[in-house]
Amino acid sequence: MAQSRESLEEIAARFRALSEPTRLAILQELKSGPRTVGEMVESIGLSQANISKQLGVLREAGFLKREARGTSAFYSISDPLVMELCRLMCDAMTERARLVAAREFSL
Repeated sequence: MAQSRESLEEIAARFRALSEPTRLAILQELKSGPRTVGEMVESIGLSQANISKQLGVLREAGFLKREARGTSAFYSISDPLVMELCRLMCDAMTERARLVAAREFSL
């Protein structure tokens, strides 16, 4: 079944949200569970403003949720499909690297 133009726009927006390395690093951090902005700043090594901006993009795309706990806000993955998309891409990149290495080795 063909997707409507509106649906295709939404799909494209979600893929655009994954097109920035910092956002992928954030998803990688959240793979092991909820984190605060401060924890991600420390582990990723970027400014709080940058991490917060990227978290907003991922939330707007529907990939993350934010939960207030006392004076802290914890971010977590709200759509497990995003991790499956990342896994598929990582697997494809690994296979591509394996094929290139095999080709170079056989020369």
